Amino acid sequence: MLSLTPRFDLFQFDFPRDWFPNELIEKYAYVLSKNQAVITDPVEYINESIQGITIPGLSDLTIDQQQTSTNANPLGRMRYNREPDHPNAYKTPDNPLAHIDREFKVTMRQNQGLMNYFMMYESIFWHLCKPQMFDRGEDSFLVRFCDEHGTVNAVMNLIQPIVTGINGLEFSYSKVERTAETFDVTFTFNNIDFDLIGHAPKE
Repeated sequence: MLSLTPRFDLFQFDFPRDWFPNELIEKYAYVLSKNQAVITDPVEYINESIQGITIPGLSDLTIDQQQTSTNANPLGRMRYNREPDHPNAYKTPDNPLAHIDREFKVTMRQNQGLMNYFMMYESIFWHLCKPQMFDRGEDSFLVRFCDEHGTVNAVMNLIQPIVTGINGLEFSYSKVERTAETFDVTFTFNNIDFDLIGHAPKE
């Protein structure tokens, strides 16, 4: 459907509350309340700072196989010319999951005091040092995609996400311009699912 005001980057993504340990939520709730912040709930504070996401794509879905051919030589009986080798492309026999770039990246704004950065940093330590607290089986991240009216049309489900890293930060006394800085938190996952939301066809 054509639109005079198309938007292709409308999405909804929030970290689920149970991704953060309760001890950390209580700790940062106290800190945010002492700082008289507008948002005092730590999980909402984190999710409000999300600026963008990078979803995975598919790549290397073909394999090349060298082919050779021979043609009859009209100048001599029972003689053939051998053509040069050339590659033919074929669909890969592998599982498509093996060809998904299994990286999900969340770009977040650096809030004043870097409170959201430190909360994400500490949460990663909890996930790595106390994995038994987060071993709940089928954890997932949901990414919702919307049209220009905010209606959700599709949902991407990233199953069993595992954090793989967080950007380091660079500071300098010589920097005089104020710019909106961001940092990235990256995840991998074990499976992916899509759900296209729409009306059922009429019978």
